[in-house]
Amino acid sequence: MPPSSASAPAPAGRPCPLCGGPATETLPPAHDEHRSSFPRRQCRTCGTAFLDPQPTAAQLTAAYATTYYGTGTTKFPAPIERLREAAADGRARRLLAGLPEHARVLDVGCGDGRLLRLLGRRAPAIELHGIELPGPAADRAATVPGLHLQRGSLDDATYPDGHFDLICLVHVLEHLPEPGAALQRLARLLRPGGRLLLSFPNVASAQARVFGTAWFHLDAPRHLVLPPPAAIEHVLSRRGLVPETLQHACWEQNLYGWLQSALNAIDPDRNLLYERLKGNRSHRANRRIAPAIHALLAVILMPPAVLAEVAATLARSGATVEMTFRKLS
Repeated sequence: MPPSSASAPAPAGRPCPLCGGPATETLPPAHDEHRSSFPRRQCRTCGTAFLDPQPTAAQLTAAYATTYYGTGTTKFPAPIERLREAAADGRARRLLAGLPEHARVLDVGCGDGRLLRLLGRRAPAIELHGIELPGPAADRAATVPGLHLQRGSLDDATYPDGHFDLICLVHVLEHLPEPGAALQRLARLLRPGGRLLLSFPNVASAQARVFGTAWFHLDAPRHLVLPPPAAIEHVLSRRGLVPETLQHACWEQNLYGWLQSALNAIDPDRNLLYERLKGNRSHRANRRIAPAIHALLAVILMPPAVLAEVAATLARSGATVEMTFRKLS
C-alpha cells in the first residue's frame, strides 16, 4: 500500500532567491484571477515567501497582458490617477532632500515614468534614467521629457558601477526572479553616499496574516518573491548599505489592500473589482451585476478598513513598506 500524502516528505524546493538559505517549507498555494494555482515556499532563514517552481514564460506573458497596464492611456480612471499622482509627488519631494543638484537617478521598472517626471519637474537639473519592459507602460514613459529610457530588464542594462546617486524600485522587487542578485547589482551601481529606495509588499504584515491566500498583494504569478523588511535590511547590510528610513504608512496601496483582500475572501473571483477599475470589461464578463455589488461592499467596508490601516501603521505592520538605504563606500 503506498504511503499517504500526509506521511510523504515535502520536496526540498530551491534555495531562497533573496538570501540563498537552503532550508524552506511549503506554504499554501497562491491563486490568480483566473483561479490558476501556484505553489509557494518560505525561507526558514529570512522568512521570504516565493513561488516555487517559478511560473513559465507563457504564464508570465499572459499575466502581463495589456489589461495589466490598463486599457486606456492611463492604468486607472482619472480620480484614482490623481491619487496616484499625489502619492508619487510626495515620494518625489522626500527623495529630493539631500540629493545633489545634478544627480543621476535610475528608476528600475519605472512604469509610465510618473516618479521620474515629477522628480524632473521639481529639479530640472537631475539626469533621469528609467528601465521598463516593452509594452504600454514603456510607451507612456517614453513621452517623459528628458528621460533616458531603456526598454528591457535590469539584466539588459549596461550602466557602469558607481554611476547613480539614487536608485528607485517602487513595487518592482517582488517581480524579480532573483532579488538577491539584483540587490547586489544595484549596490554596485550606486556611488558612495548614494541612496536606494525600495517599496514592496510586506509578507510579515498584519494584512498578510489576516487574509492568507486571499491577500491582494500576493498577486500570483506576477509577484514572484515577497520578503519581510528585516530580510531586506540584512541582505543589504552585507552589500555595504545601511538603513535610513522605514515607512509603514502607504494609503495608496494599503487601504485598497484591505478592501480587495476582504472581497477576495468573500468571492472566489479574485480581484474582480480591481480588474473593473482598470477598465478590463472582458474579465468575468458573464458576471454583470457582481462588479456593482463588489463596489457597494467596498464602500461599506471602507470605515473598518481605515481603522485597520491606522492600527497596522501604528503597529508598524504595513501591508506595503517603503525603505531607504545609503551606501557607505
